[in-house]
Amino acid sequence: MVLTIVGGGATSLAFLYNYLGQINAATAPVTTVYLVEKRGVFGAGAAYAPDVASNLLNTKAGFITPFHDRPGDFYRWLTANPGAWRRSFPDFALDPDSYAPRPLFGLYLRKQMAALVKQALEKNVRIIQVDAEVTDVAMVGHSYVTRTDCSLSLTSDYVFLCCGTLLAKPGAAPSPAVLASPYPIDELADKIPPHASVAIAGARLSCIDAVIGLIENGHTGPITIYSRSGHFPSVRGTQGRITPQVLTAAHLAELTTAKGKLRLADVVAMVAAELSHQTGAAVDAAAFAPPPPPADLADYLRREIALAQHPRPWQAVLYSTNGIIDQLWAALADADKTEFLARHFSAFMSYRVSIPQENARKLLAYLDAGQLSFASGPFTVQADPGARPAVTRQADGTSAEVDFVINATGSPRAVSELDSELLANLLRRGTVVDHQFGGIAIDPDSYQVIGASGRNSRLFALGELTTGAFFFTSALDINARHARNCALRFAKSLEQRALAPAAEGVDEGLAAGAQNWGRAMSERRWASLAE
Repeated sequence: MVLTIVGGGATSLAFLYNYLGQINAATAPVTTVYLVEKRGVFGAGAAYAPDVASNLLNTKAGFITPFHDRPGDFYRWLTANPGAWRRSFPDFALDPDSYAPRPLFGLYLRKQMAALVKQALEKNVRIIQVDAEVTDVAMVGHSYVTRTDCSLSLTSDYVFLCCGTLLAKPGAAPSPAVLASPYPIDELADKIPPHASVAIAGARLSCIDAVIGLIENGHTGPITIYSRSGHFPSVRGTQGRITPQVLTAAHLAELTTAKGKLRLADVVAMVAAELSHQTGAAVDAAAFAPPPPPADLADYLRREIALAQHPRPWQAVLYSTNGIIDQLWAALADADKTEFLARHFSAFMSYRVSIPQENARKLLAYLDAGQLSFASGPFTVQADPGARPAVTRQADGTSAEVDFVINATGSPRAVSELDSELLANLLRRGTVVDHQFGGIAIDPDSYQVIGASGRNSRLFALGELTTGAFFFTSALDINARHARNCALRFAKSLEQRALAPAAEGVDEGLAAGAQNWGRAMSERRWASLAE
């Protein structure tokens, strides 16, 4: 049996970890896994790639892990292996409540992937790491052929799309003065002279990484952040994690049984009830309204930093939704999903994805020094080759020329807007289709891709490409949970196919190779699938 996994980041690591956990070496078929990663770094992916130490996690070191059954694993690894990281990150203060550099977490992930490759051999699974970019995946007979930019073709029985964050398509006339992404941050100083004026489009985590990375690497020119919504991330308080009592799968199931599809007001009521339970104070859900964007970013950060000296229970409640956020999304009526994305998404993200105090204090210092400024409201970027880019604010028509523009708006929700030859080919062929709320259409139970001709039992998707089905797919613990569920369901499907190959139209050679494993697996309990 042969699998191809497109993308070698943390989601792929979690999938392989859980898949290998289901295998009995004595009965499993010999399996080859092609793990294809265009960056050539396996385990970390783009989010945790080697880069500057100022790119901080927004989850505490004591909590973050890609493994469901190894809580605190990252912190234990840091404690046990100082020789593996201390020289590269000498300024990091090891503490379970600290926010580690993302490249340090990436180093940990790379070590875990290397260990997993060795462990896989003990279970007759050979993981072949391929440094290439996948440009197409096409069905040929009963197999998929995966083609790469280096003219390599890989034939496999199953393909898993774990592509991670993909960039938006460039404009009609790309300009060298407009950077499609701020990453890697450590290369910005080579692309942008220290005295240059810089505009950054977007105000989320990648924008913050860019600002701090530029200035800490010696940039002295003015930097302006342009935010269409005007919202900016909140600052993380001192609170720990909570065990939800209202925002639970059981309560959500009861509510949907009683009401059918939920409205936004129902979700707000659940959040208010959870906050009331956690704080012991009444919270009026009827009076809830999304907070307005800050009128002055420096004043906003001062208030946020002051508030972050204490526990902020609402942040703990919002983070606790990670366990059921995909179920909440599925329970919402389509009209409410549309309204949320159009009217409330930016505000939600600014409060749901908070930043450490350390970064907030740096940004405030840059604002107070006059090197950093913030502009809110709709804007356009005019960038012709050979000319300086100009940013025009639609509210008053004022235009400002700059030396460089950095796009830090993240990945587009619409898959047709992604700068990906692979996705373009899959869309053109109808192998995948757009999901109305972003990404591609999938079966949310099996993770199988749904194309123009229906569900494909041999093509799967995880991570950012599933944003329409699951809404929030940019948090490690959420993607790791989906990776685990997909691995378990995939293993279960192999058992079923091996026991009844004719019913699925599986080719006889593949079925015969999995027959003994299927019988063995049928004796195991699959209670974990109900997670």
